[in-house]
Amino acid sequence: MFTRRFAVVALVVLACLAVPAAQGPQADEAAWRAFMAWFKSAPPVRGNPFGAYAASLKAAGTPEAEARRQVGVLMTMMRERSDWVETYYDRIYTIPLTGDPATDGFATEPSAIVVEAVKGLAPGAALDAGMGQGRNAVYLARQGWKVTGFDLSAEALKAARANAASAGVGIEALKAGYADFEYGTARWDVIVLVFAWAPVDDPAFLARLRASLRPGGRIVFEHFTDDPANPRPAVMHALKPGQLRALLADFRLDRYEEVLDLGDWGGPDSQLVRAVAVKR
Repeated sequence: MFTRRFAVVALVVLACLAVPAAQGPQADEAAWRAFMAWFKSAPPVRGNPFGAYAASLKAAGTPEAEARRQVGVLMTMMRERSDWVETYYDRIYTIPLTGDPATDGFATEPSAIVVEAVKGLAPGAALDAGMGQGRNAVYLARQGWKVTGFDLSAEALKAARANAASAGVGIEALKAGYADFEYGTARWDVIVLVFAWAPVDDPAFLARLRASLRPGGRIVFEHFTDDPANPRPAVMHALKPGQLRALLADFRLDRYEEVLDLGDWGGPDSQLVRAVAVKR
């Protein structure tokens, strides 16, 4: 799904803001509703939208100190809630691409770990969870896999369908979230979770994924590990060092690494965890 560069930018800005104390839950919720109303109608921007929102508050007569206070509160709230994600990505996927991942906030080429993980496998049924614009789904379909993908963003799904059509392949692209998608039982040979903000830190969710895999099926995973000194927003489900290995104890690990490396959205270097986990 999901550009990951925005969260990095937001964390940096939040750390730099000197924010007066919040005025209380009701005022904070009202500020959040006002921000979301603005967010849905303002011109799409890449990266952090809070600079533009602060400017709009000041243009409407809000004192600078109050604008800064509201932005600080909103950024803290964004770390703790997820009701902004669909709107954010709907807007991101309407911005024309430049072809530069560092500018666009995401790559259009398939993930290296996906390419490696399916090399030599007989094509079967694949699920791309949090599929975004479908770069991995389209790659798998071109290799002969029957691919289903889902995402919260309708604009992402529109892009995925267009990319599949341009590549001359078919994919099933569904609008769903992690809680409501029907994973089924013994349905998938491969499940792709690449920077997908999936709740794999929830053992119940991981058990659903395991049940949905056929014997010998695999999860292909790449995501962030967290830095306790600068934790990522909860909605990202960044993992603690070593946490994924423990969560995947019931799988055979054909690949597992925790590295400082360049993300495929163009950077900067981040602490990442990569795994190919096979159902025993």
